[in-house]
Amino acid sequence: MKKSITHLAIVLASLVFFAGIISPALGGWTDSLKKVFSSGAGASSEASSQPAAGDSGANLSDSEMNSGIKEALHQAVNTAIASLGQENGYLGNDLVKIAMPEKLTRAESLLRTVGQGKLVDQFVESMNRAAEKAVPKTTGILGKAVTSMSLEDAAKILQGEDNAATQYFEQKTREELFAEIKPVVEEATDTAMVTSYYKNMMGKVGTSLPLLQSYSPDLDQYVTDKALDGLFVIMAQEEKKIRENPAARTTDLLKKVFGYFGG
Repeated sequence: MKKSITHLAIVLASLVFFAGIISPALGGWTDSLKKVFSSGAGASSEASSQPAAGDSGANLSDSEMNSGIKEALHQAVNTAIASLGQENGYLGNDLVKIAMPEKLTRAESLLRTVGQGKLVDQFVESMNRAAEKAVPKTTGILGKAVTSMSLEDAAKILQGEDNAATQYFEQKTREELFAEIKPVVEEATDTAMVTSYYKNMMGKVGTSLPLLQSYSPDLDQYVTDKALDGLFVIMAQEEKKIRENPAARTTDLLKKVFGYFGG
């Protein structure tokens, strides 16, 4: 029974935590939840006066709770972008490396067999370089998504999986992100000579794969989609770290907020 009460208390506290980030206008609703939490949902007054699991004993203000959740989400976003938006951010990470388009895997196999693997590697590298240049442009859009989160959204994230916030971001921002970074990808693919390397590669295939001779992939769209896929993969990793690993909380505020709720 005591364990159930503690669990309920933590859930209620977390709801208060997320409510604090939405708007001062919800202060009355937040205060009501705090009263329920402080009562321990029927627990004795002695039990309710004890700090929450993981709490250092210091109280958290609404301002700290508000700032803490925003800081956590911004950390996940910024870490992912910083990781990917550098040389080898995509190319050097097998989880997100942009590979040959699926329809061209037979061409890749043929080229490597006949000693033309360098052409394949140049083409793959050029796509990844384009993604590395484009992904920093997502910062502003993802930042807005953090601040516009509703109470309902926050509750779903709270009850969701380790990547619930990342799923929220992808659902809310992917279309806008695509429109924002595709022009950057187009410019970057020119600079990285993606099309040139593609033509060189396919020229060596010759008539060996006749069905591919008429295949003309939209490389800009392909790179843009894969760049966003990789961004959300890394964001999910960072989100999970912050939720589960105290060492990933890089500021005093993150340590205090997540420690307070027993994380």
